[in-house]
Amino acid sequence: MKRFHVTALAALATLGAAAAPSPTAQAAPASAPFGCNARAGQTCYFTLYLGPRATRLVQLRGGMKVDIPGIEIGSDRYCVDLTGPPLPTCTRKTINATRND
Repeated sequence: MKRFHVTALAALATLGAAAAPSPTAQAAPASAPFGCNARAGQTCYFTLYLGPRATRLVQLRGGMKVDIPGIEIGSDRYCVDLTGPPLPTCTRKTINATRND
């Protein structure tokens, strides 16, 4: 009888550990706010680095603010430039949930 209880407790512990969310689980994609602080007539060119291989190009006119969907806040990155699309060697910033410009 003791063997049954030990086996049952071990099975419950294993199932409970498997059901717990993994700390490495990916967060669901969300929307992130982006804005262009450039003067009127200028354009901000954003390159969004989404995941290991995907990129997205976004252009915003001076003073514009938008929410861009499909972003993993805290892990995806971006670069911004006023002269044209940023070079692939740009210094990438982490996308946050408050404001990215």
